[in-house]
Amino acid sequence: MSSSATATTTLALAGLVGLASFGPTWVLGLAVLFVGAFVAVGWPDLLDLPTRRGSTAVVVVAALVTVIVAAAAALDARDLGTQVAGVLGQLPVVAALALLLAFVHQLLRRDGRPRLVESVTAVVAGQAVVVLAAAWVAVPTTYAGAQLAPVVLAAVVATSAVSATTWPLRVVGPVNLLVGAATGYLAGAVTVLLGGRGVVSELRWAVAGIVAGLGVGLLVSAWRALTARLPGVHSLPAALAVAAVPVAASGAAAYLVGRLVLL
Repeated sequence: MSSSATATTTLALAGLVGLASFGPTWVLGLAVLFVGAFVAVGWPDLLDLPTRRGSTAVVVVAALVTVIVAAAAALDARDLGTQVAGVLGQLPVVAALALLLAFVHQLLRRDGRPRLVESVTAVVAGQAVVVLAAAWVAVPTTYAGAQLAPVVLAAVVATSAVSATTWPLRVVGPVNLLVGAATGYLAGAVTVLLGGRGVVSELRWAVAGIVAGLGVGLLVSAWRALTARLPGVHSLPAALAVAAVPVAASGAAAYLVGRLVLL
């Protein structure tokens, strides 16, 4: 799978989550779970794990449980018509249980458990990514509301397009920071023009867009540096994971911006 096709997949997933953010909580939860499934299916191929079906299953379970927990809390927040602190308060517990599940998976292996430490570490990392993705479900409950999702996702798409080029990392990194900040700022400005200001000032939208864009630029650049030289990165399952991870991991960044910047 080519770099341009991977970037296009990122665009499609970002568009899915962005549109779902304006719908019911269960629709957004399904969209986030779909992104998590892309991560889970491709994660073992990307990292060449010894037990691929088991590793995929463990990551899928983590994605499913975190989305359900986050959606339940987000529904309470929407029913009350206000932001409820701690929408994601139960996710650390879910993450801890997911860690235990990763160890149970290793105990159930019958292949002599080769590359045990590598397998556990990789599976836990995949679980961490899908736990971060569940934060998208809580973004509409922040002060910014659902309008924040397209702002952050626009930066994800723009920086992923830069990362799809053949430019060396020493060029991609700084360019992604600039492109991410600029895209976040412009997307925030468009949000204000479209009536998304609400109780949030235009200046705060601009600051939020820039902060989110810088964070996304750093995230996407780091992800390219981590995956660019992996042997299986261009296989279809691995490429799906490469495309999905920036969308998934940026959910936590969006939630933090919505809670801490757009007060």
